[in-house]
Amino acid sequence: MVKHVLITAPEAYQPRFAEAFRRYNSQGINPVFMPFISTVPTLDSAELGTFVSEYQSYDYVICSSRMAVSVLAKSGIRFMPDDERIIAIGKDQDAVRSMLHVEPALHDAEPSMMGIVEALRCVEGVSSKKIAVLLPTFEGLPVPSTITNFMAALADLNTSITPVHCYRTSALAEPDYSAVLDTLTRERTDAIALTSGGEAYVLASLLRYAKSHGMDIDIPVYSFGPYTTKCAHEAGLTISATSPHFHSFDDYVQFLVEQV
Repeated sequence: MVKHVLITAPEAYQPRFAEAFRRYNSQGINPVFMPFISTVPTLDSAELGTFVSEYQSYDYVICSSRMAVSVLAKSGIRFMPDDERIIAIGKDQDAVRSMLHVEPALHDAEPSMMGIVEALRCVEGVSSKKIAVLLPTFEGLPVPSTITNFMAALADLNTSITPVHCYRTSALAEPDYSAVLDTLTRERTDAIALTSGGEAYVLASLLRYAKSHGMDIDIPVYSFGPYTTKCAHEAGLTISATSPHFHSFDDYVQFLVEQV
């Protein structure tokens, strides 16, 4: 029997997710893609313009997501082959290599924001470093605790931190909830798979909306790693299981194949 899993990741991640399912779909899972958040670069932001003009003064540049890497690639900065100051999370390091044509720094860090903090903690003289962090602004949802905790942990290193808001993350709008609820209620959905804290907050809002309209949605929710699960719990969601491996979508798909 084919099992249907609702994938809530942004549209930009869908091709990689679909490819991972093609490789590991030994149990007949049908991924249904319905993005709960969208991301759009803000290349004309004043913060980004200032950062670009001062790029050479930074010791490290932390990309909080693949979108941040994409913004860097479109920023007009000329990256030299020996430029090893770009830090990215997990498989986003591949995007650094393919889009910027440089080797990422701290490439052995745990594939998470807090993993980056721990890797920086081991850098000699880190308190004297100047670090830029490429971040989103949020529209229709709170700043996830993964980001607030990350920025606080960076501050604890006593280094110079400059946040650079260079793209916008927006929540699925309430008028669009009906299409998701139709999928969840009229079509059989066996599981919901979250990949970020933002998606968790949208799902919590969607379920509250459904309940207020007399719909009781009882579908297992799975999470891509402990940081997403933490955000989900803060939003009031119950998580059926959390993937212990969160280095790549391949990891997550293997986990879902085993769980669903």
